[in-house]
Amino acid sequence: MPSEKRSYQRIHAEDRSSQSSDDDLTYDPNENLLGGKVIGKVRKDFFPRLRSCFRLGGIALAIINTVLLVVIAAMTSAGHAPSILCKQESKCSEVECAAMTSFYSPLLEPDANAIEYEDVLFRGALHHTNIYKGKPNKKMDEAWAILTHLNSSMVPREAVERVHKSPNAVHYSKEEGGQYMIGVEVFHQMHCLNLLRMYTYREYYDLPENRPVEFTDPEDILRHHVDHCIDMLRQTLACQGDVGIITSNWVRGYTQYPDFSTWHKCRKLDKIVNWLDKHSLPHNPEVNEESVWYDEPPVPLYT
Repeated sequence: MPSEKRSYQRIHAEDRSSQSSDDDLTYDPNENLLGGKVIGKVRKDFFPRLRSCFRLGGIALAIINTVLLVVIAAMTSAGHAPSILCKQESKCSEVECAAMTSFYSPLLEPDANAIEYEDVLFRGALHHTNIYKGKPNKKMDEAWAILTHLNSSMVPREAVERVHKSPNAVHYSKEEGGQYMIGVEVFHQMHCLNLLRMYTYREYYDLPENRPVEFTDPEDILRHHVDHCIDMLRQTLACQGDVGIITSNWVRGYTQYPDFSTWHKCRKLDKIVNWLDKHSLPHNPEVNEESVWYDEPPVPLYT
């Protein structure tokens, strides 16, 4: 069916002011660039409104930039990766890189001298023996006691706030400096691993002469302690997400035999121990006028 042809009257400049509507202008189809189609109506106030939109957009952009700067500053002070430590044009030191990929810790401060790395080949052979594995004995217990190193240390209130812990945590009085008592995660993890080790040798550690203090608790408490340690180690391993690779070899009688003796870049434990000893408590904090007592251990709201 043939399309209906329409004609439009050209609007001359001198006639525009006499139009019945001040709001729009109609283009001649023979003069537009889209093949003679009417491209729409253009309001007289279009460009003033466009300028107004640009002004509003600029204000909105400035607000967004300000909010982003505040968020970045808050993340930095809260212990998230402080990118300001390592500028793009320079190479990060090991401590700076560790701080950027870790939650805040006073041991990661540039002047803490607690972090140093070394390449370590894990001893992963199934039948390999060392002082930390095998049937328990007194020397093994002494070696594990050194690893657990549960000595408490002290830090200022600012460090406690940066890890989102309450200022009500155990601390010295103002007269004694107000420092807070803390432990370091790796040694609690070592303690948990040692507890599991001893729990697998109950026949040895249930003997009165070998019994650790943890085994003097009622059986239900000990069971809760063991389960707590299992789950803490699970969370630690999942958090660290070791992405080292494990190869296998063809071994007669075993077919594909995994090689767990792999290389790792490790933090030197003795450097961390030195920091703990340097910041060790002069004595256990005593209850003072600032101490806050709870009826139950405070539990955070997990998300």
